[in-house]
Amino acid sequence: MKAFWREWRGIILFVAFVLIGFLVIYKLGIVDSFNVAEVSEVVRDMGIWGKILYVIIYILRPLVLFPATPLTLFGGYTFGAVQGTILDIIGAGTGAVLAFWIARKLGKEKIERLIQGKKLEKFDHKIGENGFLVVLYLRLIPLFPFDSINYSMGLSSIRMRDYVAATYLGIIPGAFTLNFLGSSLGQFNWQFYTAISLYAFLIILPWIVKKIKKQLRNA
Repeated sequence: MKAFWREWRGIILFVAFVLIGFLVIYKLGIVDSFNVAEVSEVVRDMGIWGKILYVIIYILRPLVLFPATPLTLFGGYTFGAVQGTILDIIGAGTGAVLAFWIARKLGKEKIERLIQGKKLEKFDHKIGENGFLVVLYLRLIPLFPFDSINYSMGLSSIRMRDYVAATYLGIIPGAFTLNFLGSSLGQFNWQFYTAISLYAFLIILPWIVKKIKKQLRNA
């Protein structure tokens, strides 16, 4: 038992920390009592410090598994589409790298021992060889859970530089679309419907790419 604790205590303590943070946020009713308009006004009045605070919260967000989408929409609503997108990319990208680094430090070696000699090892090796394209694809499609990608890729053999580059590049379309949508909330105008259309396009993008590849093969 002691050997097991020494081996896995880092992961156990981290998971416990994440779950406690998650429960605290929801049990205290922080989400339910959150008034977007009031908080947004306070953050804007803070000037540059409001933007710094937003980025810091976004960086730490994966540690309590708070959903990324509402925070991104809040950024667009508060700072506008352009500034919100820039702050989102900085915060979300850095938070994703933090989660990746934590998973790699705490669990990568243990996972490698568990899958050694199994089919999963070959699959992990392929991910490592094509890491940039794999992460880029996952980031471009908004259907894949953001934090699941962060932590699972940290446990894989993907090189960190490939993960970082693909993450910061891949989140740009989604970040802009959601910030564009956030900046138009409450205003059912051309901007709102354009943002909805862009988001829908990102969702069906894999199907479009698949159809194009199929047509090229049959040409």
